[in-house]
Amino acid sequence: MLLLTEKLFWYPWGGYGNNCNTYLLAGEKNILVDPGHLRNEFGEDCMEQLRKKIEKDGFSFKDIKLIICTHGHPDHYESAPAIREESGARIAVHKEEEYLLDAMARIYHERGGNTSVDLAPDIFLQEGDLEVGDTVLKVLHTPGHSPGSACFYHYKEKALISGDTVFRSSIGRTDFPGGDMELMKESIEKLSLMEEEIQWLLPGHMDMVSGPENIDRNFSTIKSYFF
Repeated sequence: MLLLTEKLFWYPWGGYGNNCNTYLLAGEKNILVDPGHLRNEFGEDCMEQLRKKIEKDGFSFKDIKLIICTHGHPDHYESAPAIREESGARIAVHKEEEYLLDAMARIYHERGGNTSVDLAPDIFLQEGDLEVGDTVLKVLHTPGHSPGSACFYHYKEKALISGDTVFRSSIGRTDFPGGDMELMKESIEKLSLMEEEIQWLLPGHMDMVSGPENIDRNFSTIKSYFF
């Protein structure tokens, strides 16, 4: 865990297999962003590791009121339904990810997995402001990695949670089904216009970037290398 501000908690993934970074936005209604895998390809119990981390900070899954996911890939979304079942929290994701969640449900069924788990979100996000208690986030639709990829800007903390759209010195893959390099380029340009407003760039994988100058340099590096 890393406490970035009094309201912003970062839980970077530190295991051996694939999983994402998770963020907890504390407030009148606590928000969990990208809870990650249940278990990854190495059998690591990602959800239980996350549980222990947030409990060390005085929270539990039952304290979560909303789970928002930057996109629907399993390494960001898979544990969300299990946490919803335990906590009563609602799940929110962009409408354009619905096809991906339907495909995941079919794969689980075909592989003989737990078909009783409902992967469907409770809320479909759209671009614009999202008010959750005393927390206001700006939802930015940023397709490229997937059609419904979204980033969330926390106005008060000046933090951009960027999922798999932009990383430190890199961008998300566009070779998955639904990926599009031209849309990724447009999304990176869109986010780079906000760089002076951003104090924390918080990606779905790897390390964060802090400070406007470093964030500006990060976008410049990405544009020159990839586009």
